[in-house]
Amino acid sequence: MRRKYREPEPMRRVAVYEDEESMQPRKRRILFPVLITLFSVIFVVSAAVLVIELIVNPYVTDKNVGEIQKIYSEAGDTESVVPATSEDDTADSERMAELERRCEAVLKLQSVNSDITGWVQLDGTDINFPVLTPPAGDPQYYLYRNYKKESTKYGSIFLDGMCTVDSDNQVLHGHSMQDGRMFWQVIGFGSAKTVKSCPVFRYDTEKEAAEWKIVSVFKTNTYDNQGELFNYLRGDFDSAEDKMQFYYDVMKRSMVNTGVDLNENDKTVMLSTCSYEYEGFRTVIVARKVRDGEDATVDTSKITENENALYPDIWYPSGKAPDYWPDYFEDAVQNGMVDWYTGNLYKD
Repeated sequence: MRRKYREPEPMRRVAVYEDEESMQPRKRRILFPVLITLFSVIFVVSAAVLVIELIVNPYVTDKNVGEIQKIYSEAGDTESVVPATSEDDTADSERMAELERRCEAVLKLQSVNSDITGWVQLDGTDINFPVLTPPAGDPQYYLYRNYKKESTKYGSIFLDGMCTVDSDNQVLHGHSMQDGRMFWQVIGFGSAKTVKSCPVFRYDTEKEAAEWKIVSVFKTNTYDNQGELFNYLRGDFDSAEDKMQFYYDVMKRSMVNTGVDLNENDKTVMLSTCSYEYEGFRTVIVARKVRDGEDATVDTSKITENENALYPDIWYPSGKAPDYWPDYFEDAVQNGMVDWYTGNLYKD
């Protein structure tokens, strides 16, 4: 039987590819250098950031602060301090001359920056800085600028926009940097021991030089979900009653009893900084100006912890502050709960 002829099938081209296993070494050879380069860049950038944050920025800040401190010291011979008490006319004259020098020193700093309107110094601490008044319309101008108007995370110590150097109450703001700079040490004044180490400090302005006695150190919240807000950012008051109600709200919050009296004729200064117990918390030192003819020293044996200090609601396990203090100063006076007031309001 005859076989049928079959056309031979055409040969199929078979593409030759490298299998996946043979591709892996090549991919690794390409990927490995890329990753090494990427990680090296990340490491270098991170190291540079750390060097800038931990070494360069603090160095530049300390250098700038040192420069302005030297100018201030030399301008007013501020290292030569005459006690606020005097026993004779000569000492009194020397005291007046010293206060004038200190005011002149602040004025001379305005050749460096016309916004410098004061100087604050707490003995035994690193707080020794110029105080700047921000431009009108930009109250936070110096929040992240130094006195040279250069950008810096350390910022400056600056006067609150609600205040002037003539205000009955002046609020000074400063960052509490965790490397110990600026107003960091303000937080430590919540203890009687720290207040005893520095119960009086110097705050000079372009208009007057003075010592200030600490009367209160309190903590407060800035978020209303943590408790009722206390607006301590006030410069002037509508009346003596308004002023004393404000001072009462300051005093009942104090963590420390200082034994220093206070009345409606006094002027006060507040050093305010961020606190870290809760988000948005502030620690504030309050001091009143040493009165004319008053001894500037403080009896530190009277400085004690205040067991009845009023804190924001969030401070308490129950989420509510205890109902200890009356809302109004007048009621507290009449109930005999105020031993620091030496004025004439609400007295029989």
